[in-house]
Amino acid sequence: MKTFKFFFVCLFLAVIASCTKEDTYAPADMSGTWVFSASSNGAMWNDLKVSALYVFDGKGGYIVKKLTSEVQGVTYYNGKVYAEDNLFTQIDSKVYSVKTAGNKYLFESLTGTYTLVSSKPEQMTFDYSGPASATGYKLSKVTSFMEPEPPDDGKVRINGTEILEVNDLAGLIQDKTTGKGIPGVIVTDGYNCTKTDENGVYQFKSNALTRFIYYTTPADYKVEAPTSPSLPVFYKAVKPNGELLRTDFTLEKLSGGKETNWTFIGIGDPQCATSSNASRYNSETIPDIKKTTAGKSSVYAMTLGDIVFDSTDMWPTMRASMSAVHNGTSYIIFFQTIGNHDHDSLQPDTSDNLMDDYNATSTFGKYYGPVNYSFDRGDVHVVSMDDIMVTEQKSSSKSNGKTWSYSGGFTQAQIDWLKQDIALVDNKAEKMIFICCHIPFKNSSSNHYPDVLKLMDEFKEAHLMIGHTHYTQNYIYTNTHKGKGGLPLYEHIHGSACGAWWTKECSSTVSGEPSGYTVYDIEGAHIKDWFFKGTNKDKDFQLRVFDGNEIYYSSGYPINWYTASQKVGTYSFVVKGNSALKNCFVAQVFNDDDSNWSVALYKKSTGAKIGEFKRLANGTCSNAAMSAHYYNKKGKTSDSYRSWTASHYWYYKPASGNPATESDWEVVATQTIPGGKVSHTYKCSTLTAEKNLEKEFHF
Repeated sequence: MKTFKFFFVCLFLAVIASCTKEDTYAPADMSGTWVFSASSNGAMWNDLKVSALYVFDGKGGYIVKKLTSEVQGVTYYNGKVYAEDNLFTQIDSKVYSVKTAGNKYLFESLTGTYTLVSSKPEQMTFDYSGPASATGYKLSKVTSFMEPEPPDDGKVRINGTEILEVNDLAGLIQDKTTGKGIPGVIVTDGYNCTKTDENGVYQFKSNALTRFIYYTTPADYKVEAPTSPSLPVFYKAVKPNGELLRTDFTLEKLSGGKETNWTFIGIGDPQCATSSNASRYNSETIPDIKKTTAGKSSVYAMTLGDIVFDSTDMWPTMRASMSAVHNGTSYIIFFQTIGNHDHDSLQPDTSDNLMDDYNATSTFGKYYGPVNYSFDRGDVHVVSMDDIMVTEQKSSSKSNGKTWSYSGGFTQAQIDWLKQDIALVDNKAEKMIFICCHIPFKNSSSNHYPDVLKLMDEFKEAHLMIGHTHYTQNYIYTNTHKGKGGLPLYEHIHGSACGAWWTKECSSTVSGEPSGYTVYDIEGAHIKDWFFKGTNKDKDFQLRVFDGNEIYYSSGYPINWYTASQKVGTYSFVVKGNSALKNCFVAQVFNDDDSNWSVALYKKSTGAKIGEFKRLANGTCSNAAMSAHYYNKKGKTSDSYRSWTASHYWYYKPASGNPATESDWEVVATQTIPGGKVSHTYKCSTLTAEKNLEKEFHF
């Protein structure tokens, strides 16, 4: 566009100077080029459609320039005419006159009398008397000409933004209320990231594997969930074909601004293989989440992988279970992270691992969209990524008949995408980041895990949200990674919603904590509070206490807490005990870590402290009671049920050396939320013994 290209008065100066009329008394400040137009019922003057121009010499003469017949609707705006000079032709060579008598004006080329109402350097307004119906007219000064912009045809130009020929993906993100483009929104195809410009327009060149166009929901806009009120729709499926694909989105502003205080729900492994499993998820887990969050209006859940269990026939059912979850205040929005069992094993194994992984995510995409994406809530940037790298197929007992072998990690393309996404986040040092994946990181040095951790260090506070293990574990990167606010990176490995794979009449994980999920209360760029929530358990149910001397199921496969290696029947696996637990109270604290918790024994009647518990190191003990129950009462025959990776076990030896004979005691576990002033105490004053394991490990 060319600004101030020329002035009409220069073009016609010689012509008008040679023409003289008698009895012309037009004011000298009338010289120059003007638009003559009608004002009807107070219509705005600053957006006129130009049909003719009037060029005055200030001495009573003027000529008329009209548009050619081929061009219509040239615009006059803020003193500028948007047109080329060659769009106008002179009607004839005649120079018209304007005569004045007081404040009465007679324009020779126009009918009627024009009574001057006001006169300014850039405009003259008139009352009109004559045959036309308009009530007023105005002469508006033309100060310059500008070339007209190309039309917004969706190819050359969108909302005033020129689309470069090299790009084949473009579109407009606009505000639902104002209709205006929204600047600064991150948009991606999963390989390249960009931001919308000042007009709300994005553009870039697609990748050969592009499946979706999608955006990062801005913090001050609603998460769009138009048809299934709990499932976000921030993406559209596309198939690049070499030509420009235009994909637009409309967002609605949050009425109260960004949600500085909100709730995040981390859900590990629903892993439903059958309709019976899904029925339990829908009748146990979902209602419990609704009850726990009742009264909260800004609740966002993230399923952390393994939504199904190599059972592609379960996808419609699982989608429906999380499609319209209302907690009495608002709909809970459910985002999804893909897990290893969500990779479709009905896709062919081509031995090209990258393409196999791409193909295996197609069914997940059909129901939930992209596998690598982000969104903003409050001062938190939430990222969900696929950290499953499939290798080959093997047989499975589930409905697909096969499953994928895999390793954990990321491709270089994923890391490139994440770097772009994070680079476009404003004020990272003042924000918190959640990265949600399926397989734990735990300071892994392979397959780009260190690259992700390093990127998280750019934020004020950083948390990993993980599933996969079917037991709870918290890992703190005390000496390796910390945010700009000083807190170390915290990895939350969530126990599974399905517990030990929906074992019949059992609602516990492989390490003995209840099936459940975790609730995080967010305030600004900080997790103000969090707690593990056992399904159908009280919020304060956070620990059990065992007798370290008890032998469980002595008539079957006897298992205790203190024998280092205990073989289960003829099976090749063993249950691990720890000699330190002999003669001790053993407290299992479901969601503990080794930095922010303490456990002590008190005299219940007086509140007097008796002594402090010590915590076993991770990897040093199985849950003897839970393993014994699975192998003796639930008929389990695999090593999954003797898990010892995460040790939630604290021990204290009473003076008697016999917890079963002790009385008037209470175990108190205290949690302090990192970086804040919030703390909790949880209490237990009864022993969980073999006689009540069936009840304890079910509802």
